[in-house]
Amino acid sequence: MAQSTKIIDFKSSVINRNACSITMEVEVPESVVSKEIEVAFCRIQKQAKINGFRQGKIPMEVVKNKFAYEAKDRAVESSIRKTVLDVLDKESFVPLDLPIIDELNYEQGQNLKYRFTAEAHPKVEVKDYKDIPVKKEIYRVTDKNLNQSLDALRERNARLVPSKTGIVSETSLVLIDYDVFDGEGNAMTEVSAKGNMIDLGSQNTLKGFKDSLKGAKVGDEKEFKVDYPSDYLNKTLAGKTVIFKVKVDEVKEKELPELNDDFAKDMGTENLEDLKTKVKESIEAEEKRRQDIDIEKQIINYLLEKNKFEVPQSLVNQQKKALIEKMKTYMQNQGASKEYIEKQAELDDPKFEEEAENNVRLSYILKGVYINENLAVTDADVEAEKNKMKSANLGGESEVDKYFSDKKESIMLSLKEEKLFDFFLKNAKIVVEEKDMPLK
Repeated sequence: MAQSTKIIDFKSSVINRNACSITMEVEVPESVVSKEIEVAFCRIQKQAKINGFRQGKIPMEVVKNKFAYEAKDRAVESSIRKTVLDVLDKESFVPLDLPIIDELNYEQGQNLKYRFTAEAHPKVEVKDYKDIPVKKEIYRVTDKNLNQSLDALRERNARLVPSKTGIVSETSLVLIDYDVFDGEGNAMTEVSAKGNMIDLGSQNTLKGFKDSLKGAKVGDEKEFKVDYPSDYLNKTLAGKTVIFKVKVDEVKEKELPELNDDFAKDMGTENLEDLKTKVKESIEAEEKRRQDIDIEKQIINYLLEKNKFEVPQSLVNQQKKALIEKMKTYMQNQGASKEYIEKQAELDDPKFEEEAENNVRLSYILKGVYINENLAVTDADVEAEKNKMKSANLGGESEVDKYFSDKKESIMLSLKEEKLFDFFLKNAKIVVEEKDMPLK
């Protein structure tokens, strides 16, 4: 990026310099800028269009009168462009992007003075990336875990039937009509509803509903207050105490299917034993994913702790912006209001800043290890991954080929990360601890 010969004269001085950035002041002689102004006038003369003159034939006197400011701006821009990289080359500073002009001072007849800041990639020597201490917790799947998962499967496939007792319990599903009022007794019609089903057994159901409806019967009317937390997604209710006037229309309960071969066949398996085998395999696969995530997190935290260095703030800002946009998209999909999302982004700003800085620093660390250890993703690696995906998608081989063609860059990146973490694991100090899996 740096140029080998100096184009024009200048004076420069370093105002501030650290591992990733430099701030400099530059002074360009007035004679140089004047020449650039003349060059600008000549170019404008060839390009300008003015009524009464043919293009390219406008008298220079007219051009100078009409385009003085434009010529000055062009000259200043050209003078900066022709000096800034030479200024950096003089300091042996290789910028990662175009420098940002912080200050500019020029009046015709005087020297041009400007100040700029440029950023560079840090010089990274990655330390302590071998013999990383890793604790691998292996949770054994017990009969209790298996039974809990089978019960959850039955729960998801339960039928809703009228309550045998007709009395609301802590696990009932209650069909209700309700009117809502604020603390001053004003109707809140926008949140009132009819025919709304409330699952009192759900962890997401507010305690106020559970306590107030328990013991009620069909036809009963209840009035009670509910205190909503300040971070409640519905901003109409967040942080408020509201009054509910509720009428119980129906009381239902879940009727769970029996755990037998018929249920197993309904779930797409041959029999109950086959269902148990597949559920256990599913639990073990989920446990393997948990282990992988936990181990990767341990490795990343260790690398970040052992390798602290400055990174370009512009890259941190880009990463931070991406994290905030991801959070906003998620919260919008959850139904949060724009005002709440903006407030949350502001509150979480320090957290996003730290996460962004860690992400950028980690990218330099991983790149350094990749280069140090001469790791590489080969065509054979890509082909093996493609064949593995084809085996899992029989009949969709052409779609897999198209996916690998369209997403080659992201696939290569994924394989690169996989190769890196395989390397870390092979060279880690792993302590294995086995224990029974806790119940959820």
